[in-house]
Amino acid sequence: MRLPLVLVLLALAATAAAQPAKQPPEIERYRNYLLTAPAPEPKNGSVRVTWLGTATLLFDDGETQLMTDGFLTRPSLRKVLATIETEPKVVDAALAKAGVTKLAALFVAHTHYDHALDCAYVARKTGAVLHGSSSTLNVGRGGDVPEKQMVEFDHGQSYRFGKFSVTVLKSRHSPTIRFLNDDLGQRVERPLKQPASFKDYKEGGAFDFLISHGPNAVLVNAGGSYIEGARDGLKADVVFLTTAVLSAQPAAFQAAFYTETVGKVRPKLVVPIHWDNFMKPLTEQLDPQFDPADGWDPLIRRCRADGIGFGILPGYGRVTLFAR
Repeated sequence: MRLPLVLVLLALAATAAAQPAKQPPEIERYRNYLLTAPAPEPKNGSVRVTWLGTATLLFDDGETQLMTDGFLTRPSLRKVLATIETEPKVVDAALAKAGVTKLAALFVAHTHYDHALDCAYVARKTGAVLHGSSSTLNVGRGGDVPEKQMVEFDHGQSYRFGKFSVTVLKSRHSPTIRFLNDDLGQRVERPLKQPASFKDYKEGGAFDFLISHGPNAVLVNAGGSYIEGARDGLKADVVFLTTAVLSAQPAAFQAAFYTETVGKVRPKLVVPIHWDNFMKPLTEQLDPQFDPADGWDPLIRRCRADGIGFGILPGYGRVTLFAR
């Protein structure tokens, strides 16, 4: 039997009473959904999750830390149009602010630069084992990550770190934007050295992650799309759902996306991720990449109809899950 998400419910209830930093106008309209209640130190089976922009999430149970993607440099548009590379001082500052001290593993969802740019540096800096596709491992090799510190994963494989278990799930990238990310299925075929063009970071296949801790589970949808029927029978208490270009998709896609993700796993809470403008620095007040209303409003309505909570984390925002 799953335990209730006590602190999540407390966070939702306390939102109105908390006074978060003022957010950009597009986010301010959703102030009542901001998860701003204090996130206690994880203990007794609880897990604290910190959102670090895009699909970068830090999971911490007080003994072990896991991270998805680890994208923290967030180069500006000017740099993206030239060449990009990890900025160690930027990454170090973000890791320190997030409290990354015992990172056991880094799981990269796909190999576009806004997911994989910093994975090699983060792995080397922290000693975390880098998990990803063959493309991700070539990014790691280009960044001098030792082979013994990398694991190539595939659909259905599970990995255990402390009390965490991570299962890799084949997924699909959101509909492409011509000339920007129209490389779905293409791979990084050789070690990728920096500086590099953003176009060198081929998608390499897209994956979601089911992160379990005791009787509870979190689904991280990092690609913003779905495979019909792929989540049948899967259960999770919380879904971190990529909404990057959801507002630009037709209503039929939005409806199917909800049905095949949230609708299938029936969580207690949905938290949107990868909605931020990742060409601006990581701060507590993140600008959205697009106005989220056209994507979030239908999502909120469906969550409400299904009795599912909806909560938004600001940059560096934290929520503690699974409190006993």
